[in-house]
Amino acid sequence: MNPEKVDRKQLNKLFLAGKPLKEIALELGSTPGSIRTMIYHERLRNPIDWPQRVSYSGKPEIPPLMMHSYECAECAVMFNVEDDDEVDHSVTVCPICQSEDVEDRGYGKFIFTSVAMMRDA
Repeated sequence: MNPEKVDRKQLNKLFLAGKPLKEIALELGSTPGSIRTMIYHERLRNPIDWPQRVSYSGKPEIPPLMMHSYECAECAVMFNVEDDDEVDHSVTVCPICQSEDVEDRGYGKFIFTSVAMMRDA
């Protein structure tokens, strides 16, 4: 398939979803090299819609943070509290309205969503 025949909106959707170039090429009936070239040219025209991908290899430099998620029944704000032996989660209050009526919404690993945040931590 010629690069000009590839649906650029679909390419952008797959690219932003984080699909590998090989999978994108297969799905769009093209080659990884053509897809890479198209992304390069689209990025020159509109860099905001075609951000650089960042790949990490090895273990992260920052150890993962385990967090408890809560939702305030009064003001509906969602917030997280770090899992720490020194924190008594039975007395957790809303950081906005100070209500004690907070609901546990889960527990899990905090994921950094910005490379800048990882560098500044």
